[in-house]
Amino acid sequence: MIDPTLSSAASVGANPAAPASSALGDLGSDAFLKLMVAQLKYQDPMAPADGAAMMQQTAQFTQVETLQKLAAVQEQLVGLQQTSMAAAMIGREVDAVTDTGQPLQGTVDAVRFTESGPLLVIGDEVVPFAQAREIRTS
Repeated sequence: MIDPTLSSAASVGANPAAPASSALGDLGSDAFLKLMVAQLKYQDPMAPADGAAMMQQTAQFTQVETLQKLAAVQEQLVGLQQTSMAAAMIGREVDAVTDTGQPLQGTVDAVRFTESGPLLVIGDEVVPFAQAREIRTS
């Protein structure tokens, strides 16, 4: 018999609108498989688990795993798009806001690429790409 507390933890992934990272709480794919094996190992042999319910849980797990992969690919695409857009800003006039909230205006001299995203080098200042407010040709 499937433990209701275990099956409810696995069925959280049924909501496709839930973020992929929290769809199974903090369970990864290995933890989920261990949970399924534990359910099978400790089930009552006189009342075995419903095969349809197990298939549904497996399908939900596959769906969550696919959503996680899709989110990772989407994140990579956004990063590539930001990289391309930032590189195209070299030599252009920009209005931006520094980390301290001060307005900054100048020509983008270079672009630095970091794990957190591209940084625009404007004179002696370095500003995150997302903080550019206006772009003009020089």
